[in-house]
Amino acid sequence: MLAPAAAPCQNAAMDLLLHLPKRAVALGFAWLALVAASPAPSTAQRVADLLDAGKPIEAFSLAQAKASEGDPEGQFALGWFYDSGEHLTVDKAKAVASYRQCADAGLSQCQWRLGVMLDTGEGLAEDTAAAFNLLSKAAAQGNVQAKVDLAVMHATGRGTPLDYAKAKTLYEAAAVAGEARGFFGIGLLHLEGQGVPKDGETAAAWFSVATALGDPSAKAMTDRLLAGQKTDVLDRIAKKANAIYTEYVAPLAAPATAAVPPAKTP
Repeated sequence: MLAPAAAPCQNAAMDLLLHLPKRAVALGFAWLALVAASPAPSTAQRVADLLDAGKPIEAFSLAQAKASEGDPEGQFALGWFYDSGEHLTVDKAKAVASYRQCADAGLSQCQWRLGVMLDTGEGLAEDTAAAFNLLSKAAAQGNVQAKVDLAVMHATGRGTPLDYAKAKTLYEAAAVAGEARGFFGIGLLHLEGQGVPKDGETAAAWFSVATALGDPSAKAMTDRLLAGQKTDVLDRIAKKANAIYTEYVAPLAAPATAAVPPAKTP
């Protein structure tokens, strides 16, 4: 049964993120990415608008109807409802079935989420090789969440041979897009000396930037590495963190520069 409508909030994106449990925050970002990438009025945007208006029953009904018509966005939205437990009881098996349909249709958000579920055995039997295949397809389409999870598989040898260089490349691609887990992943590589020189100060700098972007795991690591450090060490870490932030994060906040047409020659 669907839960009663919640009080409307001012923004659909914030509504989705604020009410998602921690395990599903990445899923919420995948939903927002789909809304942003879809031409209006898309199914994803219509469902988000209904949720924003405090109409979860109508939103779920729309997702069901569009999914039954074979609309990949409707299938993702329906999977999201069952997966996240927003406004109804969690049903991972139904989420998997819906994600599989839109993954087969090529929607990267579905390929990513189904890949994660296959990797962890969430709602279906664990299959790391199949997970790697789906995450690779999603990452090839530019899905940032998939890039991070694919990097983890390369860094741990799950579903693919161990390859720290590929992990680092994927983490960096995610960091360029402003994804906190990308910075956290690079920090882990430096902390453990995996494919890069082992360097706790550099690791702390990457963790610091991930912390600034809201990653709770990075905050715990940052606090541990900074505890009891002398001022000169903290200064070096801060300098490195500022350089990383300037290179990766600052450009995302800068306004795009308009192209200037070449001057006409007389």
